[in-house]
Amino acid sequence: MRWDALFGDLDAQWHAATQQELEGQVNELARVEASQVTMADALRGSLGREVAAVLRNGVVHHGTLQRVEAQWMLMGSGGLSVVLPLAKLQQVRGIDHARGVLQGRVRYTLASALRILARNRAEVVLGLESAQPAGVRGVLDQVGADFVVVAQMADGVARVRGNQQGTVVVALDAVMSVTSSGENEF
Repeated sequence: MRWDALFGDLDAQWHAATQQELEGQVNELARVEASQVTMADALRGSLGREVAAVLRNGVVHHGTLQRVEAQWMLMGSGGLSVVLPLAKLQQVRGIDHARGVLQGRVRYTLASALRILARNRAEVVLGLESAQPAGVRGVLDQVGADFVVVAQMADGVARVRGNQQGTVVVALDAVMSVTSSGENEF
């Protein structure tokens, strides 16, 4: 009888140690998996929510989170679309704890989003990285690998040959935000 109790006790101790080791491994795997979540994944879980995006220069954009790609997010705000490079974000307020995974195989870069605007000949305002908030207004003429060419127009004037006021080349790294009409499809 004492032997049965001893073996029962040893079996219970072994089972408890095995269970504790398994729980430790599961917890470590959960930490490793959580460490692989990107900011884009964290934001993607809040699609459709009202958020406030604070840029590194202190400018705050409020709106509905409509799309999140690996390099950029799209917000809708008062009939406008605002594309924000994720690398220029300081923080985003109002997100949910849910996480989302990017669906599909095609990954749209920031340059891809800007090419859509260039194709649509959409009037845009580029918010630029600077000590004082600055911007360039116009139509995207060309989107290169690391730059955009903006044809500047007079306020309220549609783009037609001859009314261009100048051309500005902007480094993509300097772009903090891209605001355009909400009618552009992304």
